[in-house]
Amino acid sequence: MAQIELSVDLGSKFITIYQKGIGPVLREPAIALAEKNGDKYVIREAGYRAESIMSSSLGGARVIAPVKEGLIADDEMFVLLLRHFLKKILPSGVFAPRVSAIVNVTCSMTGGDRRAVEKCFVKAGVKEVTLVEAPLSLLAYTGSIGGLFLDIGGGKTEVAAVTNRGIACGITVNIAGDAFNAAIIDAMYTAYGVKLGDYTVEKIKTSALSFYLNDEGSYAVSGGGRDGAPRSVAITAADMRDAVLPLVDDIIEVVMNVLDQTPPELAAEILRKGIFLTGGSARIPGLKEYLEQAFELPLTHLQDGPSSVAIGGAKFLDDKRFLSDLLGIKLD
Repeated sequence: MAQIELSVDLGSKFITIYQKGIGPVLREPAIALAEKNGDKYVIREAGYRAESIMSSSLGGARVIAPVKEGLIADDEMFVLLLRHFLKKILPSGVFAPRVSAIVNVTCSMTGGDRRAVEKCFVKAGVKEVTLVEAPLSLLAYTGSIGGLFLDIGGGKTEVAAVTNRGIACGITVNIAGDAFNAAIIDAMYTAYGVKLGDYTVEKIKTSALSFYLNDEGSYAVSGGGRDGAPRSVAITAADMRDAVLPLVDDIIEVVMNVLDQTPPELAAEILRKGIFLTGGSARIPGLKEYLEQAFELPLTHLQDGPSSVAIGGAKFLDDKRFLSDLLGIKLD
């Protein structure tokens, strides 16, 4: 029987899968469109295809986003989504391969939530599941003996001070891309009386939000007015920056709190190396420079960006002894 080993990054907005011997094989939005078939749901579309349909017509389909802030919010739907993604990447044939996976999770995940993740992966067809805190995989990705990692994603931001002996201190907060979107929606309604949709805000945030003060671009968007009638307004990069800035300052405070709890030897290492920055929302133009000014430390974007957790986790597939030492458990 064929053996397939995977490293999976269970993100709030994306699921990323790396396969040993091949490399990255999947990175798709963690959403699906499901339709009722008798007393059960079946996946109609998932990932990017589901995202494209969401912006037009859903028909009779239900939108499912079973991962919230790095946690599984809907076990049944997550299993359906995971099976769909695994089917895309695994070989078909009479004899199904034996699949094992390192699953990267948040460092703040509770025991009950960890058991839920394991259970869902087993139900989806994964025979052996090993949970690894994502900051450990980021450490493996860098090959460093220690560092501070700031991962700003879609539904959560994770901050962790890590050494090759484990996580010294870390925290996960729900201040990230989704919170940025909500802040922009609220600010635009207050300022212009226009209610924007999530899809519209995500699009303009991705293309136009900037922390460079000299960015004076203006972008036309449409939404519903206070009287219910559709209307268009011009939104500037400064409008969006002002809306998001308090949340970014909250992230800075979280990082400072982690630094305050970091052991002196590791703090000295961080002072020499600076902070490693990753996650989809970390790529906002000018954000790195804004954070560097706040921390008075250099920040380094991890080269593979949002895929770095899955790639780092894959390094443990080749060095299970190191992973065993980090987790304090014996692995086969």
